[in-house]
Amino acid sequence: MIFSLKKNIKIGIQALLVPATVTLSMDEYNTLVSNIDLLNENDFEVEDFGNGSIIIRALPSSLVGVNINDLFSEIADKLSGSNVLSVDKLDRIYHTVACRSAIKAGNITSDLERLNLAKRVLSDDEIMYCPHGRPVAFEIKKSELERQFGRLQ
Repeated sequence: MIFSLKKNIKIGIQALLVPATVTLSMDEYNTLVSNIDLLNENDFEVEDFGNGSIIIRALPSSLVGVNINDLFSEIADKLSGSNVLSVDKLDRIYHTVACRSAIKAGNITSDLERLNLAKRVLSDDEIMYCPHGRPVAFEIKKSELERQFGRLQ
């Protein structure tokens, strides 16, 4: 996901049936309002609603179903700090979107979704790590499996 975002491969925008109003702390609000253009250029439709609130009209399609209040609090937290360069800000937005849209332990997925995910991971050499830097797959040699099952000493 993060590779698609960084390559400017648009993942699609999903307009919300009912726009969401998010009320934030004043620090979060000020951070998001000062970065509203950056958000709107990257598959969000966000407007300043005033008095510590923003209106969300659309999200990247991969974020449909996430808690919007938590999402924008997290984005504000990652964008805060006056010394953050705009390239870094964009990376922080990408990281948040990728993390929030990732399939996590305990998610219910269909056989077809799991098969498509496995095919994608195995066919794309750039998909090696999750947004946090942990590997998404690793190789276990046959001899290691045999040793684990007591077939080799």
